[in-house]
Amino acid sequence: MTQESLHSLRTIGVDDGYFPPEFKRLKLKTLAVGVLCVGVDPAKLKIELIDVDGVNGTEVALNIVKELARGEGLNAIFLDGVTIAGFNYVDPEEIYVEVGAPVIVIFKTKLKLDKIKKALMKHFNDWIVRYEVIEKNYLKAKQVKTPKKTLTVTTYGIEDDELVKTLYKLQTTSTTPEPLRLADLIASGLTKSKEVLARLNHLETF
Repeated sequence: MTQESLHSLRTIGVDDGYFPPEFKRLKLKTLAVGVLCVGVDPAKLKIELIDVDGVNGTEVALNIVKELARGEGLNAIFLDGVTIAGFNYVDPEEIYVEVGAPVIVIFKTKLKLDKIKKALMKHFNDWIVRYEVIEKNYLKAKQVKTPKKTLTVTTYGIEDDELVKTLYKLQTTSTTPEPLRLADLIASGLTKSKEVLARLNHLETF
């Protein structure tokens, strides 16, 4: 990939913000953030509310991606796993089908599927739907070597050689591709304040 092609590379990262444990019981919201990068430079930002432990993760991610893309081509969409805002979830295959751009899911930690299944069975009537998305995408993951680290990645709509080139070009200060790193940084920064989280949920305090 040439320097010129790097500057024409359009990618989006979507990640969620922080929330305190009581938000699960109270069924409150946190933020989901999307960042559009051209090359490694941020070009656009989109922020949406998302339900903690809800079922609107795919819908929120689609809203973010469509707003940022605005009909222009995308080289890739990056997700941090398939769970978001607790056990809310994003279906990467649905994103790929709906948007038509490659989706790259990066699993930053090793998942213990048996423990996840037990937790979902205990707390959610619709645990089967949630678990199927997690299991399907985690078992589909492959190990991809990069100069910084071997990543655990699940992909839709991108060949391995193009995947590796894209990852190489978007790893700058960290192993995480730049649009996803920025989305995480912004979402986490915005939700560290209890006052901000209270306002988002129309609460005086929590």
